Amino acid sequence: MMRAFLLTPALMLGGCISLLPEQPPPPRIYVLEAGEVVHAEAPALAAVISVAAPTGERSILGGDLVWREGDELIIIGQSQWSARAEASLQSMLVETLARQGRFRAATPSGEARGDYEIRWEVLDFEVSAATMHARFAADVKLVAVPGRAVIAQRHVAAEAELTERTSSAAANALARAAREGSARIGEFASEAAAQASAASISR
Repeated sequence: MMRAFLLTPALMLGGCISLLPEQPPPPRIYVLEAGEVVHAEAPALAAVISVAAPTGERSILGGDLVWREGDELIIIGQSQWSARAEASLQSMLVETLARQGRFRAATPSGEARGDYEIRWEVLDFEVSAATMHARFAADVKLVAVPGRAVIAQRHVAAEAELTERTSSAAANALARAAREGSARIGEFASEAAAQASAASISR
């Protein structure tokens, strides 16, 4: 009788544990990487370019994937970037510039002395529910080093279509839009740097 009495609390405890709510599934983790990059046919400029970390709203440069409906930004649940978008976008642009081969070298700002620096503000990096497109947009400046004189400025934008309303489709489209935007920034930077170099030689 005593043994049966002692077993009763353990059985009751086991029953209580089974009634607790189940833990939510872990978030799906997505990466932002440069992917395939077309190498430029023109010879590389004899210059080093550095890339500053982008500025912009923390809601689109954090670790969350963002869905836009009208004027409302909605966080896509149970989904995250593997790193903050701010850091991943900077790394993506550095890698894109390096693979394009338009400059002698490309590096994050602060790691090496450069001849030019890209400073940029990310304006859009979200999925539009209205158009079912991921959009990347940034205001980009090419700055001379030293001196910090602005050589050129351009608004760069790129879009990628979503195939379905899922977090994986949203992450894929956002990555494709960012890759296309990075490629266009690289083209802009090399063109502006080449023109600045030619102008300085002709003086």
